[in-house]
Amino acid sequence: MNHSRTLRWDCGSAKMMAIGAMLTDVTFDLPDRRQVSPLHKAPWLGKDLPPNTPPLLAHLQGEWPCVPFGAPPVAPLNGAWKGLHPKPVRWPHGYGANHPWVLTQDGPNMVTARIDYPNNSPIASLSRQVRGRPGKPALEITFEIRVRCTTQVPVGLHPVFRLPEAVGDARLILGRHGKIWSYPSDSGGVSAFEYREPIATFEELANGAFDPLNLPYRTASETLLLLGNIEGHVSLQNNAENYRATLTWDAEALPSLMLWISNMGRQSAPWQGQHLALGLEPVCAPFDLGQAMIGPETPLAKAGTKTAVSIHPDTPWRTQYAIGVEPVLSH
Repeated sequence: MNHSRTLRWDCGSAKMMAIGAMLTDVTFDLPDRRQVSPLHKAPWLGKDLPPNTPPLLAHLQGEWPCVPFGAPPVAPLNGAWKGLHPKPVRWPHGYGANHPWVLTQDGPNMVTARIDYPNNSPIASLSRQVRGRPGKPALEITFEIRVRCTTQVPVGLHPVFRLPEAVGDARLILGRHGKIWSYPSDSGGVSAFEYREPIATFEELANGAFDPLNLPYRTASETLLLLGNIEGHVSLQNNAENYRATLTWDAEALPSLMLWISNMGRQSAPWQGQHLALGLEPVCAPFDLGQAMIGPETPLAKAGTKTAVSIHPDTPWRTQYAIGVEPVLSH
């Protein structure tokens, strides 16, 4: 089996790895003749890691799909979530994120990937196709889930973007969204914000201490936030390199956006206080708390936020999304 396939088009190139069908080494050619690579690669790639490291973590880079979306915390939940119990999972973010897919080259600018799930899973298979958009520095992605029986499952996309090293040299640009939900547990690091019940604005989140949309932060931290009822687009402006990366998706299919602000806050291996990145993750899920937390008893469900997609074996679930870049004027 080939371990990766490369796609090239007139405005860029990218590679899809077999493991997790991870999309990596994405390089876009800007109209001003610069090349930019907006996606992240973990600093431990290629290094020796403990043998029990999940493949997803060992190879963490770029963008990939997660079904079921979830990697539940060890620490108990707090706030309005207290008393609910996420369950451990065998494969963080699903079987597909931790196993090799079959890759097919559909032409110089297109790659297709497919993986069959174990026979005891209600998920039958995942497939996705990545295509370079002719004449544009952008990638178009189609993702499909097939099931063996009618099921509800939390689904997420997992693009991870590079951040510049200097404090505040990037800016998160959001469209309209609903309330901001704080992650209800300690996820292996110190959050940049105190736990709050859902609030309306980022200014309120930080209590005026700093602008939460300017990244990276000054203090080492590890933060997860969920934005419900969000428009299907989000941008990260890298002011150090003068470009803006934009992710667009179908917000009816994936109505929330999870922000993973990894600001060198995790100290355990392989993180070791060196991981700096921003995950912009469209989801239909209760954070990443997993399959066990999609029921009506969670605060998200009670607030009317959808936390799972319903799929019938006769009708595959499909969605499309895109990642692109554009230059911005220096300042």
